[in-house]
Amino acid sequence: MSDLKNKVKSALKPLPPFKKVVVGLSGGMDSVVLTHVLKSLGYEVIVAHLNHQLRGTEADRDEAFVVELAKKWNLPYVCKKAVIPEDKNIENSARHLRYSFLEAEREAYKADLIAVGHQFDDQIETIIMHQKRGSGLRGRRGMRTLKSKILRPLIDLPRREIAAYATEHQLEYVIDSSNLDTSFERNRLREELIPELRKIPGFEERMREISREAAIKLDCMEAEKKFWEEKYIAGKRLNRVAFNELDTDMKVEILLGILGQEDVYRNTLNRLISFISSGKTGKEIKVKALTFVVEYDTIRWHRNSPTRFAKKTIENETKWGGYIIKVSDIKPLYVRSWKTGDRFQPSGMKGTKKLQDFFTDEKIPKYDRKRIPIIVDEQDAIICIGNLRFSEKHKHLSDKIKIKKK
Repeated sequence: MSDLKNKVKSALKPLPPFKKVVVGLSGGMDSVVLTHVLKSLGYEVIVAHLNHQLRGTEADRDEAFVVELAKKWNLPYVCKKAVIPEDKNIENSARHLRYSFLEAEREAYKADLIAVGHQFDDQIETIIMHQKRGSGLRGRRGMRTLKSKILRPLIDLPRREIAAYATEHQLEYVIDSSNLDTSFERNRLREELIPELRKIPGFEERMREISREAAIKLDCMEAEKKFWEEKYIAGKRLNRVAFNELDTDMKVEILLGILGQEDVYRNTLNRLISFISSGKTGKEIKVKALTFVVEYDTIRWHRNSPTRFAKKTIENETKWGGYIIKVSDIKPLYVRSWKTGDRFQPSGMKGTKKLQDFFTDEKIPKYDRKRIPIIVDEQDAIICIGNLRFSEKHKHLSDKIKIKKK
């Protein structure tokens, strides 16, 4: 057994056992070697290739190569074409599509894992890019051998060893010309910066140490993080005072637990940490799909949703926003959001009141106000404010209109 194959076997030994794996095979050297090694080690391999259609005939060439290689090695394969959305970050969109495709095939084939061909040179590039962006411990740790269902068996092996294996076994592969385009940051690092850094004695080992040290610290922090969350997070609220006493690395871990780790950058986390530290009561900030709100010594968060919902006719049972409205023997009725200038006469009062003042008196957070269903008649006169209060004129309808949160 070759030295590289032994190293892959050793890297996989501590991991949970698996038998069937979908390999993301681009046709490049790394993924070809990965496929050959896993097949040689006796794993059941399914080849998956996504043609991003970004490189014209070259992309079609890669797809054809993958099909021929899969047939030659007698491996089941699936190839699909992708349409990349026209947005500001083609690389990011392509990556999301690729992993979504691989996960769909893993599920279709009932495979245990998805294997991709990242190796240690990629790891170095990733760590340096993260550090340039000011990322914390997770950036210094880089990619892991196994994360969720994504397996990287070659992650600790340098490209030179992978190239030697390809030569030894006379493996053919294709070359992606876009990898030579230095207008992309990763390519500039690979072609220009990292070759210079490799001239520094001990550079490669130091990069390994950086990754190992960050991984160890993150593992040690996990128990402390869990204890803190159990003590200071209740539902979707955290203790602001206790959070501000944490060191930056722990703050980042707490926030990543709330936001998720996908596409969260350090400048975003820094902005959120600063907001939690100094934001005034009632202020809010949107981060990814969440809105964070300061409530004195508490930070509350909720998922973003429309601030207003369209006006609609109420049937016997109507869903509106986060509410269910049930009525009997009353038609027509409508439900809408609060709007500026709304007034009504709350039951038990003689005069009318601005709805804004009513919300303030009832201590309804600003976030909730436009989400509370306002029930009105054909003349748009307010009948009731959600399940909070009926108008004086319509209080006799309280047994016929029932509103509750989903």
